[in-house]
Amino acid sequence: MTERALAGVRVIEVAGVPLAFAGRYLADLGAEVILVEPPGGSPTRQLGPFLDDESGLERGFPHLSWDANKRSVVIDRTSAEGAAAFSRLVATADVLLEGAPVRERGLSGLEYQALQAVRPGLVHVSATPFGPDGAWRDWKANDGVACAASGLAWLCGERHGPPVLGAGHPAYSLTSLAAVTAVMLALHAREHGAAAPHIELSLQEAACSATLQSATPTFWSWFGRVPARPALSNAIRCADGGWVGLLVRPASFEGFRAWAAEASTPTRLETGDAHWAELYAPRKGNPVSSVVRELAERFGRDAFADRAAEAQTICLPVMDFPSMATHPQFTENAQFLEVGHEGLGVQLGVPRSPADALEGEVPIRRAPLLGEHDTELIEERPSGRAETAVSAARPVDPSRILEGIRVVDFGWVLAGPIGTRILASFGAEVIRIESSRHADGMRSQAGPSGDPHSDLGGLFNSANAGKLSLTVDLNTERGRALVRDLIATADVVSNNFRPGALGRMGFGYDELCELRGDIILLNLPGTHREGPWSQRPTTGNVVMAASGLNLLMGFPGDPPRGYGVAYPDFTSPYFLATAVLAALRVRDRDGHGQELDLSQLSATISMLGPEWMAYHASGAQPPQPANRSANHAPHGVYATAGENEWCAIAVETDAEWSALCESMGRPELAGDARFASLAGRKREEDALDEIVADFSARHDRWELAERL
Repeated sequence: MTERALAGVRVIEVAGVPLAFAGRYLADLGAEVILVEPPGGSPTRQLGPFLDDESGLERGFPHLSWDANKRSVVIDRTSAEGAAAFSRLVATADVLLEGAPVRERGLSGLEYQALQAVRPGLVHVSATPFGPDGAWRDWKANDGVACAASGLAWLCGERHGPPVLGAGHPAYSLTSLAAVTAVMLALHAREHGAAAPHIELSLQEAACSATLQSATPTFWSWFGRVPARPALSNAIRCADGGWVGLLVRPASFEGFRAWAAEASTPTRLETGDAHWAELYAPRKGNPVSSVVRELAERFGRDAFADRAAEAQTICLPVMDFPSMATHPQFTENAQFLEVGHEGLGVQLGVPRSPADALEGEVPIRRAPLLGEHDTELIEERPSGRAETAVSAARPVDPSRILEGIRVVDFGWVLAGPIGTRILASFGAEVIRIESSRHADGMRSQAGPSGDPHSDLGGLFNSANAGKLSLTVDLNTERGRALVRDLIATADVVSNNFRPGALGRMGFGYDELCELRGDIILLNLPGTHREGPWSQRPTTGNVVMAASGLNLLMGFPGDPPRGYGVAYPDFTSPYFLATAVLAALRVRDRDGHGQELDLSQLSATISMLGPEWMAYHASGAQPPQPANRSANHAPHGVYATAGENEWCAIAVETDAEWSALCESMGRPELAGDARFASLAGRKREEDALDEIVADFSARHDRWELAERL
């Protein structure tokens, strides 16, 4: 096996929680990631849930998942000796990851210019809750508060219930994915003669990117409409009590109607139904909803999904972890692995890494013990690693980083096009191959007039800005020959079709290699290349349902809707861009292209490492959390004065609890033995929520946020 894409790259991580997954992903891509920890351990080690519910620096599932494949050194950077040791380590690094729950002036002494003096060419990534500028620059936020502030939570949940905070740490995950893609771009720029940039990320902004579909800005600017819960989410209850995610499209309407007729379900649906422009999912009041409900009453979860697939209707089961552990789709693709931890005496369950898309399964080492690599790393001198050549470095122009890279893009709808839009935004020439027979469904969305317009759909333009378009009939030899000529000049070919579809068009990897020997082919199927679901049509909503995400969020008793957005459609683009950039790096180094199979389902599951690890250890499906957190109390989205107005509040430490009590005008609660510790507040969470809800209901949400 050839060296991994980031072999030889050293990453220093002092990031704390917000960028912990970024460090893990870079490590999976082959970088040496060194976790620099204070004497008491990094913040990630403090997070539960814990193995066997026993707290400890080596026992938290977030640490065991996010810190796998890393090395650990303990350095007290507040001491002169520690500062010197840290400086020596930075002098050997290529990348530094830095994040914190709140922006602090001179955080860790890690100012960009000072770091460049220590290590010219260092790529420096900073992540803060609300960015380096603006009125909220000094405000605290954990994942839940950032999710609420981004607008993402607003779209999740029931129409008359509170906004629902996302599962899988969406603000941390999206920030980490953006960070990894940015690091890959910065390394590419640096190795082509540009200076290394300072990359500043906001948790709020990163999470906001996932609202693009349900809250496209044109909804307000064109139609004056604010999206509402449950937005684009749906969950259909079946005869056995299980649930499915479903999307009925006009293109598959006849198959769906034939299925309903075969099942003796009255269809009441006509092909020319005037409602069809809005039937992207079953919704109350449209003619599909009643038919779907009647069908669901006749089938169990898996039987319903299987029969829907036969009708070419987009549908996958809403999966829980026990089902995923045994389902052939996951077992045949070895979706879940085990990693031994000799110190704990257990086998830990881990999802496959998204880096597997590049040249095979990534080896996963257990998370390091605190300070495990002190001896070999702290005394290391910079002479052991080559200095970065920066004497001729030019200022980096983000819009030209990928200049000279040509991408021929067969992608459509969202996940693929948003991924190649990232490449186009940074200078790649992206040429969309569009069918003259079957237009991209995003092109049919309404324009400013409210009528469908093939060039003015707000979502289509958001996903495809900066690209070129070639419309061609691939059913003709002339059309195929034209595209072959184009591919012969390309560096990358991308698609998000079902496995094998591009090959059936005559553009499989072997055929592409005949046109250009070092071509990179990126496949982004909805599920996996193999398995019983591999040929099923998918969208981000049903991939989300099948990933286990839906049952990890929301309130017990409510339908397991998951996000009100097609969440994988906004995480997969980062995975796509990172995989392409990694493959380009390998090609620059080794001279060969490769075929990349990046499963959207597998990549989505990779962000649930702590949750899967907890399930594997206990055998119990994690409960729906009702906006609560294992590491905060109180924690939730609380109603404020006004109609449908809310404020997200999270308390982590005893000091924060005392400050909240003062703000509520209830200082005596800080001394109440029931609430004196996080463990106590968790035990009394129902009472705690009543106290906070009574307080929040009497205040305007903006005034309350300012006060807190």
